[in-house]
Amino acid sequence: MRALPKITSAMLVLTHECNLRCRYCFVRKEAESMTPDTARAAARFLIANAREAGIVPEINFFGGEPLLRFDGIIRPLVEWIHGGLGERMRFSVTTNGTLLTPERIDFMKKHGFSLLLSMDGTAPVQDYNRPGADGRGSFERLRRIVPMVLAAWPGTTFRMTAIPASCSRTFESIIWAAAQGFRSFFVTPNVFEPWDGESWDTLAAEMRKYADYVADSRERGVKYIRFSEFEKARNDLKAIAAAEKRGEYRTLPGCRAAGKCGLGASRFASVHPDGRLFACQELTSNEGGIFEIGSVFTGADGEKRRALMAAFDAAPARGADCAGCEYDRVCDGGCAANNYLLTGKVNRVPETYCRWKRLLLNEARRIEEKEGERCPLQA
Repeated sequence: MRALPKITSAMLVLTHECNLRCRYCFVRKEAESMTPDTARAAARFLIANAREAGIVPEINFFGGEPLLRFDGIIRPLVEWIHGGLGERMRFSVTTNGTLLTPERIDFMKKHGFSLLLSMDGTAPVQDYNRPGADGRGSFERLRRIVPMVLAAWPGTTFRMTAIPASCSRTFESIIWAAAQGFRSFFVTPNVFEPWDGESWDTLAAEMRKYADYVADSRERGVKYIRFSEFEKARNDLKAIAAAEKRGEYRTLPGCRAAGKCGLGASRFASVHPDGRLFACQELTSNEGGIFEIGSVFTGADGEKRRALMAAFDAAPARGADCAGCEYDRVCDGGCAANNYLLTGKVNRVPETYCRWKRLLLNEARRIEEKEGERCPLQA
């Protein structure tokens, strides 16, 4: 049996608490927070594994809002690893940005941090989607912080979540992000709430605006803010055509558990505030079930990792209408954690994910045709 890779990269869930009350957040706002001792144990666990693997370990500080524990854990842990232990370690943080200061940014830059900013857009969207614990909007707090973030991390991705109530401003928010200097964004619809036909049509129209903006920008030879999933959809057209031509069905690496994140198959994991290991960070504040795969104190459990992988590979990942879906030949099964939370099965795909993938594929095809390119599906 092939050995599983050592876990050398982890999201440290420092706290389940947050200073915002995002309407779509999957984290249960519990009072659980990681202790300095547990954080150090997690670091030792990753360092030891990385030595065996011959690579540099990585920590992503996650939450809740991890910057609530900047002075209590982030700063002393980083100084201990880089200074006290003299170990190499890569750091990153996923944050809502509201607690960033020039001094904290300077510290993170000094220690080579990368950063992912979770922000949803213009004031109407941000204030509705992501209010503070006091009920007030969070846009104004970020207005002065965004330029500091982009000055320190020019390649920062603008990470958005679309919800039915505010999705009519999605393209407006994308263009706002581009105007600030963001080079890329990522948006996904919230799969944990229902989307009626009107809301879905609204989101589809917003993505059509983005697709037309891309085509126009390319035609004029100007830079535009990139969306990785839209670019992927263009490549997926070719992958689907190639699979049909070869008569293959879900043979791509990403179609199986060994090629997916969140299933314990790779070197990545997440650490609960109490030190337990989970295959995906979404499950650290929910009913983790089969996603719990060990502890930083006792090590990763290979049998649990393999059991989770086997649960995904037990049958092809299925949605509601696979037979009528172009993605059926190359479907990666979506997010295993979201599948589990919504359907109780890691390989049962929620309809919102399927509709989103098809939406992007259709827009990618339309833009190829608009640009006068030959559509791969007709090759």
